[in-house]
Amino acid sequence: MALSNSQYDALIHEYEIKQFENRQRALDRQRELYEHIPELHDLDEQAASLSVQSVIANLESDSKDTDTLHTQLEEIKTKRMRLIREAGYPSNYLEEVYDCPDCKDTGFINNEKCHCFKQKIINMVYSQSHLGDILEKENFNTFSFEYYDNKSTNPKTGLTPFESAKIAYDKCRDFVHNFANEGGNLLLQGTTGVGKTFLSNCVAKELLDQGFSVIYFTADQLFEVFEKSQFGRDRESADTRNKIFECDLLIIDDLGTEFANSYTVAQLYKCINNRLIYNKSTVISTNLSYKDIRDQYTERVVSRIASNYSLIDLFGDDIRLKKV
Repeated sequence: MALSNSQYDALIHEYEIKQFENRQRALDRQRELYEHIPELHDLDEQAASLSVQSVIANLESDSKDTDTLHTQLEEIKTKRMRLIREAGYPSNYLEEVYDCPDCKDTGFINNEKCHCFKQKIINMVYSQSHLGDILEKENFNTFSFEYYDNKSTNPKTGLTPFESAKIAYDKCRDFVHNFANEGGNLLLQGTTGVGKTFLSNCVAKELLDQGFSVIYFTADQLFEVFEKSQFGRDRESADTRNKIFECDLLIIDDLGTEFANSYTVAQLYKCINNRLIYNKSTVISTNLSYKDIRDQYTERVVSRIASNYSLIDLFGDDIRLKKV
């Protein structure tokens, strides 16, 4: 679960604030009860004094005094609860209330991240993914093979659209399953509307749900971020550019639909090459063949992709037209 130091510190600070608020709320409630039940303050002072005496008695192994003090403490506790209830307050009014009772809003249980901390990580990486609510609609559970026919065949592979989709689906599932240990890169090729973006979103949701940082951009959006950050036009774009190089998985959708020039070619190579050097994973979807990628982005770009990406070849009619 990759978080930057600043993101991790932000979450820790959030827990520190919550702990402070819990303590403040408990003090406010205590002051409220002391105001409405003056006798309660005296009882608490008696209990504090008896607790000290009990510790001393335990250290001196004086069992008689210990038993007597324990009985007195229980009597005070019973009286306190009775006074609080009679004043119209719940008996647990002075107990601290936690957003997460399992870790008591510390974020950790026995030095391990609590489930609430892990969920905050997931929420954080979701918010920076640029995918929004689309993943609730496009994920492995909603993926359907009914739009892929099992009659026509791809001349290049000899596979039907259904067979190609089944292989693509399984490869994406395997990619997610092995991601933590193996990482890797995917190139989804195929004509418009055959499910490339949908499968990319399936991968994104699974990894985001595991707490990995995933960022999605269309090719056009990606190069716009690079341009704005390089020429100092946008501080936010500069921060986003850093995340593009640091995130666990970068998804570049519709490569080849942007306006290509020498700048975009150089930036694409830099992005792909840097992420390979630092073992960061990338998923690229495109309508372009390897030959088209070479012609549009140069030989060295296609060489890096062909040597380091697993090819997923999708084939068939435009699914979006079938859904109309």
